[in-house]
Amino acid sequence: MRVLLLAPIIFFFLCSCSNDNETNETSSTEAFQYLGLKDIANVSKAEEAVFRNFGVPYRSKIQIIDNYIYVTTLTGVYRKNISTTNNTDWELFAFKDLPIIQFVKNGNKILAISGCADERAFLYSSDNGETYKSITPSSFILKENEYKVIPYSIIQNPKNPNSILALVEPIGVIKSTNFGQSWTVLNKEYAGYQNWFVGFNPNDTTNIYYTGESMAFESLMYSSYDNGKNWQLIESVDNNCIHHIEFHPTDSKILLYSGELMIKKSIDKGETWKAVLTGGLYFFKTVFDKNTPSVLYTSGVNRLPYENHKLMIYQSTNGGDSWETLFQTNLSGIGGLIDFELYKNRLYLYTYTDGVYMLEVGNKNKE
Repeated sequence: MRVLLLAPIIFFFLCSCSNDNETNETSSTEAFQYLGLKDIANVSKAEEAVFRNFGVPYRSKIQIIDNYIYVTTLTGVYRKNISTTNNTDWELFAFKDLPIIQFVKNGNKILAISGCADERAFLYSSDNGETYKSITPSSFILKENEYKVIPYSIIQNPKNPNSILALVEPIGVIKSTNFGQSWTVLNKEYAGYQNWFVGFNPNDTTNIYYTGESMAFESLMYSSYDNGKNWQLIESVDNNCIHHIEFHPTDSKILLYSGELMIKKSIDKGETWKAVLTGGLYFFKTVFDKNTPSVLYTSGVNRLPYENHKLMIYQSTNGGDSWETLFQTNLSGIGGLIDFELYKNRLYLYTYTDGVYMLEVGNKNKE
């Protein structure tokens, strides 16, 4: 939509849902456990700083890799062991003082994208973050884009850790088969107004998607079914944006996308779509419980006046066909949710203004 989500001022709410679908307010201390980084991982301030310094959007991420929680921030990547529940054991892991958006990892090799919008847009470390170098191709920094290169998303092929996709303005969708040392352009198109997601279908990695919002304020999703050789527009909705695609853990045909005020599901790799949840939120992300694929979670941000904002975490127990509110509560000071991950029986929530929280969920997931 015609609103930049660069620094939303959003307050969240979390509460458990009763059997008759009535929600009950609960305090944040009852529902959440604070894991830290309130000052370091202030996404709202980071978005403002990156836009002020480089004139580009910035979206932080949370990841869980090899029993560590990783958080990208304005000043680098921080991490802590997932087994520690205090709020102090965070360490600066890599890329000190750089606004990291996302990264992928293969052993001691790290490839990251940043909000610097210059030769530091792509960064590489071969020693697990001890040192790094800029590896942005000079051909990516074009005069027609005011000499800015703007990476939005980067993803690793789950079947080949050296195979990487990235969504980059003004280049488009690009692919590397040598962990970022060289790139091939797969599609020169990109959304224009908002660029959000690029990804492999993990069950058929010849199937690639990217999403966003066009300059006509229409959501868009493009897909290739032949390793990026040919592309087709498979979804577009007026006055909307597609933020994220979630793929079924084992079935290549099933996927869901998170959009503005809607979640849609496809059972044919995106050829047709059905709305399964509407209203309430700008949904930013949906995740499957990989061990119990009938269970999914989704959340996002509310567009009501900030004093009425509620964080609502929804759950589906039938593969995404229907949803109910799992939690809804007041978390004054949190400001919003930029990203979250599911690990075992816990949701790890990256807030806009108050760092990282952990929430126990009812389904007991096992890795």
